[in-house]
Amino acid sequence: MNEYTGVITRILYQHEYFLIAVLQTDDEEIKIKGSIYGVEKGEKVTVRGEWENHPKYGKQLAVESWERPIPQTEEQILAFLSSPMVKGCGKKQAREIVQTFGPQTLAIITKERESCLTGINGIGKKRAAKIVDSVVSTFEVQKIVSELLVYGITANMALRVYKEYGLNTTEILKRNPYTLTELNLIGFLKADEIARRMGIMPTSGYRIEACLQYVLKKQCFESGHTYIPKGELLEEAEKALNHNANSSDMVTMNELENSLMGTEEKLIVNEDDCIFPKFLHHHEKQLSKKLLKMKFARSDQGMSNFKKYIDKYQKEHKMILAEKQREAIQRLFDEQLLILTGGPGTGKTTVVRTMIDIYKKMYPKETISLAAPTGRASRKLSHMAGHEASTIHRLIGYRQGDEPVYQGDNHLPCNLLVVDEMSMVDVSLANHLIQALNRNTKVLFVGDTYQLPSVSPGNVLGDMIKAGLPTIKLSEVFRQAQESQIIQNAHRINQGKSILFDKEKDDFFFLLQKDPEKISALMVRSAERFMRLGYSLSDILLLSPMRKGPVGTTALNEKLREALNPSGPEKYEWQIGHKVFREGDKVMQIQTDYDKQIFNGDIGIVQSFTSETDQNGDSVDVMQVDYGGKVISYTRRDIQELELGYAITIHKSQGGEAPVVIIPATTSHYIMLARNLIYTGMTRATEKLVFIGTEKAMAIAAQNDQSIQRNSKLAERMMVSDKQLNNGYLKGVVPNA
Repeated sequence: MNEYTGVITRILYQHEYFLIAVLQTDDEEIKIKGSIYGVEKGEKVTVRGEWENHPKYGKQLAVESWERPIPQTEEQILAFLSSPMVKGCGKKQAREIVQTFGPQTLAIITKERESCLTGINGIGKKRAAKIVDSVVSTFEVQKIVSELLVYGITANMALRVYKEYGLNTTEILKRNPYTLTELNLIGFLKADEIARRMGIMPTSGYRIEACLQYVLKKQCFESGHTYIPKGELLEEAEKALNHNANSSDMVTMNELENSLMGTEEKLIVNEDDCIFPKFLHHHEKQLSKKLLKMKFARSDQGMSNFKKYIDKYQKEHKMILAEKQREAIQRLFDEQLLILTGGPGTGKTTVVRTMIDIYKKMYPKETISLAAPTGRASRKLSHMAGHEASTIHRLIGYRQGDEPVYQGDNHLPCNLLVVDEMSMVDVSLANHLIQALNRNTKVLFVGDTYQLPSVSPGNVLGDMIKAGLPTIKLSEVFRQAQESQIIQNAHRINQGKSILFDKEKDDFFFLLQKDPEKISALMVRSAERFMRLGYSLSDILLLSPMRKGPVGTTALNEKLREALNPSGPEKYEWQIGHKVFREGDKVMQIQTDYDKQIFNGDIGIVQSFTSETDQNGDSVDVMQVDYGGKVISYTRRDIQELELGYAITIHKSQGGEAPVVIIPATTSHYIMLARNLIYTGMTRATEKLVFIGTEKAMAIAAQNDQSIQRNSKLAERMMVSDKQLNNGYLKGVVPNA
C-alpha cells in the first residue's frame, strides 16, 4: 500500500463521491482517483492505494482510503475555517474564532458546540449552528467512513446514511446493516455480504424482514405486479435466505410467517393473502376510488347541437368521419372520462385533433391540457393535436421523491385533459395524475392496449377497460393506412399472422441473415445507406430487444458511432470513466433532469464543447446537446445522465417515432421474441421499416402472445355489481349517488 500526503492542485473530474484529481506532494505531482468526497482545490489530504496503468490516462493511484489531516497550528485552523467546507464562516469570523480559542479551536467547537461561538462578534445562533455542523461533519464523517469501509460499506453509502441518521450512523449500521436496503442504496444480496462480515446471525429478524421486502419489491418491479400471492412470496424468500446455508442456519417457514406479520405495519399490506408494497397498495386503492367516481359521473356538456358543429367541421376540413369516430367525439361530451384505443391507421389522431378543435370552438374560455408519459411522446402529441403538450410529471409539478404541486385541494386548472400513450402509465403516476384533477375535469385517455405495458408496476389502461370504464375501440384501418406495409404488417403480427411483402412498395424491407454478427454489420450498413439517401442521424432509429449481445444496443452503439461519426483531429471529445462523447454523437438522456427540463429517453445530438460561467462566476467546461432546437449544457459531472443513442431498446423507444426504423429479428434473443414487443417496435416507423434476421424469429414473435399477466386488483376494485349498486355501494364514493 502506497501512502502520499499533499495538496489537491487540480480537480479533473468530480461526481457525487468519486474524484479524479492531481495531488502535489513535497516531491512530485501524482494523479489520484477513488471515493474521495467533499474535497476542494487547495486542500491537504493523505491518500493510500495501489498504482495502476490506464491505457489512455497512464499511471494513477487507485485510492483505497484517505483522510484529512486535522489542522494543528493556528494558521492551518484559520485556513480550514475560511474554506468552502465550513458553511457560514468567512475569513473575518474565522480569524476571531482562532484568536479566541487558539490551537484548541477545533476541540472546543466539537465539545461545546454552538454555545462557544454565539458570544463571538457577528456570530448568531443560526450561523453558529452552520459552523458547528460543518466542523463536526467534516471530521466525524471521515471517522464514520473509515470505521465502515472494512465491512465493505463504501464512502458513498456511509455518507448517504449519515445524511439520514447523523452521528448515530455507525451504531445503526452495525446493529442492522439492512438499513442500507431500506434507503435503496444497495440490494439485499449486497447487504447480506456486509451483514456476514459484521457477524449478523443468518436467522436474524432484520435479515428475514429485509429479504421479504427485497423479494416483494424485486418481483413487483421486474414483472410489473402490484402484489405477490403470499405463498409465492414466502417460497421465494425461503429460497433466497437458505441458499447455500448450513442446516443450523436455515430459516424456517414459521419464522418467515412471523416476520411477515411483524412487517405488515411498516412497509407491506396483506389483503386477502395478496402482499402489496404499502405505497403500491395506497396508489391502487386511491386510483380506483377516483376512477369509480368518474365512471358514474355524468357530464352536463352533452350537446343537442352536436351535429351542427361536427357537420360544419367536416365541411371546413373537407373530411368525412367514420361512424365510430363520430361516436367517440360525441361520447366525450356525454362522459366525464373516456378511453380511446386502437392500433395504427385506425384514426385515433383524427379523432383527437377533431375533438380538441370542436371543444375549443364550443368552450373558448375553458382550459385544455395535453400530456404524455415521456418528453418524446409529449412532443409527438403536440405535433399531432396542434396544441401544446407536456409530460405528465411537468403538468402536475411532480418530481420523483417529492409530492406533486397539484394534489389535495390544489387542483390542476384544467377543464379538458387529453393523455396519450396511456399504456405506458404505471399505477403510481396514474394516481398522482387523477388526484390532481378537479371533480369536473373531463378526461380523454388515448392508448394502444397491444403495445408494451408500463415499465413500472400496474396495467392501468388494460384494467380500466376490463373494469368497464367508458371505452371506444377503433378497429377499422382506413384506406390510406392500408397502403402502408408497415401498418398492414403491424396488424398481421398482432393477429399472429406472417408478414407480407409487396415488391411494388418501398416502405417495408426484410433482409435475411442468420448470423448475429452479420446481422449487426447489416444494421450498420443499412443506417449508412439511409444517410446517403438524405436521411439525417435524427431520422434513423435502430431498435433492439436487449442491451447485451452482438445485436444488443451496447455493441450496436459502438459500431454505429465508429461508422457514422468516427473520431478525427477536428472533432473534440470527452472521456469520463468508460464513457466517451464527441461532437456529432447521438445521445440519450437516461434520467429525468427537472432543472434542465430534459426527460428520460430524450434523444439529441452533441453540438459543441465550450465554456460557460457558473453561478459562482467561475468558468466551467460544458458539452452542448441539441434536442431538436433546444440546446442543453452538460458539465463533466452531468455526463452520467447520458449514454449513446444511435441504438436504443424497444422499451425506451415507446412513445416516440422516426422516419426510419431498423430492427434485428434473431433467435439469439429468443426470450424477447414476444408479439407486443415486435409490434411496439414496428409502430415506431413512419416511412421505412427494415427487419434484418430470420423469418423463423418473426414467426416465433407473432405466435408468442404469452405476455406476463400482471397481478393487480385495480380492475376488481372498480367492478361494481348491480346488487352492490342497489345496496347503496356508491354512497360516499360517488357524489349524489
